[in-house]
Amino acid sequence: MLNAARAAGATRLWCVLALVLVSLSLPAQAAAPYVDHRVSALSSTALLHDDVGRLVDPRRQEAASELAFDERALFFVWAFSQIIALLALWRSGAAAGLRAALRRALKNGVLVRFVFGGAVATVASLASLPASLLRYHTALIYDLDHEPFSVWSQRALESWGLNALAFGILTAFVYTLVARTRLWYLYALPGLLGFVLIVEFVQPVFVLPLFDRVRPLSPVAFPAGVAVVERKTDTLGIPFLVDHNASRSALATASVVGFGATKRIVVTDTLLGRATDGEVTFVVAREVSHYVHADGLRSVLAETIAFVLAIALGVLAADRIPFRRDDDALSRLPLVAAMLGVAALLILPFYHTYARSLERHADQRALALAGDRAAAVQYFVRLADESLTPLCPARFDRWYFSVAPPLGTRAATAQGRPDPCR
Repeated sequence: MLNAARAAGATRLWCVLALVLVSLSLPAQAAAPYVDHRVSALSSTALLHDDVGRLVDPRRQEAASELAFDERALFFVWAFSQIIALLALWRSGAAAGLRAALRRALKNGVLVRFVFGGAVATVASLASLPASLLRYHTALIYDLDHEPFSVWSQRALESWGLNALAFGILTAFVYTLVARTRLWYLYALPGLLGFVLIVEFVQPVFVLPLFDRVRPLSPVAFPAGVAVVERKTDTLGIPFLVDHNASRSALATASVVGFGATKRIVVTDTLLGRATDGEVTFVVAREVSHYVHADGLRSVLAETIAFVLAIALGVLAADRIPFRRDDDALSRLPLVAAMLGVAALLILPFYHTYARSLERHADQRALALAGDRAAAVQYFVRLADESLTPLCPARFDRWYFSVAPPLGTRAATAQGRPDPCR
């Protein structure tokens, strides 16, 4: 009877799981372009003089508050699931067993370290998979993602492969230095920085096409105001790419990728197809500002410094935990990685503070370049409605999670009105 009950329970569990996977595999349908019509219809008078809280959809702001809570909770589940799994990998002795097995199978020490690092990254990815699935499902529910489950799975697999490869290379590099010199950190820091810069350099050429359908964009696709911005900044001929992501997300955004010879500005087809000419000009002006002032490279350097600091704190914390009988430096990698994760959670808000300063300055420069304050407000209202972002997030959310000033603050600044988020 007991075995039959367990079998029945397991059958029900697998049926529920199968139903969830089937529902996720169905193609999501994009919502009607209600936001685009409503925001595009706002008059310049209303955009410049009405309180920003009256310009956004109140129902979508209510949904934004609910979504913000869900996203924050899922972020910490995603982070701590990896930390706990890595601790369990080390604590159980499985890491030491895997290290021993790899040394028996592979004679090359560098290859052992590389494969071991990739395996540790794989454990972390598997541990975070339930939270990642829930984040994807939440995005579907709130109509922020239109991607079928099959496509999402392929992206997740590609992301895992890149992460495992990167962490394997990092592990092989650092632990080979540790084995050969006591001054390993003097070589590791510039080596890590060089690795990050190489990844950033090749991203537009090799990495971005793996995840997005990008194509070169002709300047004639832009409103006339973009050419004015380029002349003001002496950036005529700047390379642009268009990301055809309308089937995946309705968000109208742009970004700078790469640096040096590979630096590009990427705009989404949703921005070109749904935003007004003034909004497109303002958004491109922001990215041209980032492009000219090398904000992308600054951000990468800040991320690298934060990562190095997290490594230092993680190693310091791991050194205070006694060795197991079968431990060595390599088998303790999951422990170090777990402590690095804890340190990263502590450092994250300070990096975001720096990121917010870059975005605030980009807003200011774009307002001066584009010269259309109403269009800037219109874009911030569109972004709030489309991305379901609260105009004024809670103080903790603002400090810990936000990579840009609150949309309410940004819109009020463009209007010349007092900040409603203070």
